Amino acid sequence: MDTHLHTCLSPCAELEMHPAALVEAALRTCLDAVAVCDHNSVENAAAVGRAGCAAGLAVIPGMEITSAEEVHVLGLCPDMGAALDLQALIYRALPGRNDEDAFGMQVVANEHAEVLGFNDHLLAGATELRVERVVDSIHSVGGLAIASHVDREGFGIVGQLGMIPRGLPLDALEVSWRTPLPSARASFVPRNEFPLVCASDAHEPKDVGRAATFALLEEPTIPDLRLAFQGWGGRMILGGGRLMDDLALHILDIAQNSIEAGASEIEIELDEQPGADRLVIEVRDNGRGMGPEERARVTDPFFTTRTTRRVGLGLPMLAEAARTAGGEIDIQSKPGKGSRVRAVFRYHHIDRAPVGDVETTLMVLLAGHPNLVLRFCHRIGWKAFELDSRDLRSAGIDAMAPDGLAAIREVIRHGEAEMTMVKANK
Repeated sequence: MDTHLHTCLSPCAELEMHPAALVEAALRTCLDAVAVCDHNSVENAAAVGRAGCAAGLAVIPGMEITSAEEVHVLGLCPDMGAALDLQALIYRALPGRNDEDAFGMQVVANEHAEVLGFNDHLLAGATELRVERVVDSIHSVGGLAIASHVDREGFGIVGQLGMIPRGLPLDALEVSWRTPLPSARASFVPRNEFPLVCASDAHEPKDVGRAATFALLEEPTIPDLRLAFQGWGGRMILGGGRLMDDLALHILDIAQNSIEAGASEIEIELDEQPGADRLVIEVRDNGRGMGPEERARVTDPFFTTRTTRRVGLGLPMLAEAARTAGGEIDIQSKPGKGSRVRAVFRYHHIDRAPVGDVETTLMVLLAGHPNLVLRFCHRIGWKAFELDSRDLRSAGIDAMAPDGLAAIREVIRHGEAEMTMVKANK
């Protein structure tokens, strides 16, 4: 899910970011759910909700509120009634009128891309509410309060205040696409003080889903998301990252392809060889495999056998990422014999995508497919972190139980932390 999207109502957003375009972009990026968070207003949220309902996309209404200290806080609401109640509170504390020449148009549109009018509140301005009151106002309507883009100087709570005030009852912190999730954990929640979410903060269609969050939920609702933030009731935030960039999320997408092809066993190898200027990703499965014709077409972005998305993003994007970084991709597959995907990158190439958050990839696979036999190996030089789902089950760790998932996360986090230390010493 992408929990931070703007529409053409926000004066800083592009006019083509109308409700229908937002939904279309979200579907193209294969998102299951989005939250609409225009600046200090929810007047386009209902239209996005209607467009999303017609297209099978879950939409959470919300807004990005600017406090008196110019801190941005996302308020995600349980329904439009709560969102309108929050908007009424914010409008009463939002002085000034918009100047289109200075700040831009604030377009109210419907789900058919028709302009209904223009909002004349100064949505680009700050409210008269201090950040504590903003958070209380969000909670008063049953919403979730998330500090926006904490890794940014401008309008981030740390950049504006120099800290997160002690006792401020935020539900989560948001990290922008600029900061890898492992770095954000070390910088902002070294003791797991808050859950972290990743979001695009998209102001135009091309950026929708640029970063996203993976969550284990029964359904994409505020009550379920609240439980996931708390790690209760079998719900959990599994991780997040940059869908179009991070290699770890390319690996996740390829593994999901394998699962949809009927694989019950998947082997993943991530081999970083800085000294040899090589990075190799290999994914092997025991799925149904492909014949020569399908294998020849599988890197075409407009060819897919999948039923869960309109475009087959995984292999085409991985192939393009490898070629951009001076490498190549090789796909071996036979019907009934499974498949092997091997992508090679020049390690030090300026355009080589970052590895990203391996933890997210493994958590999504293990939590989403608890019966999958998954073998994973991450090598950097002579050091290796290996994980086998069969060993976890033999040790009594149940991926279907909250405490089991927590234990798996610790195993992955410890193993990847050691790999990070090896990389830092290279």
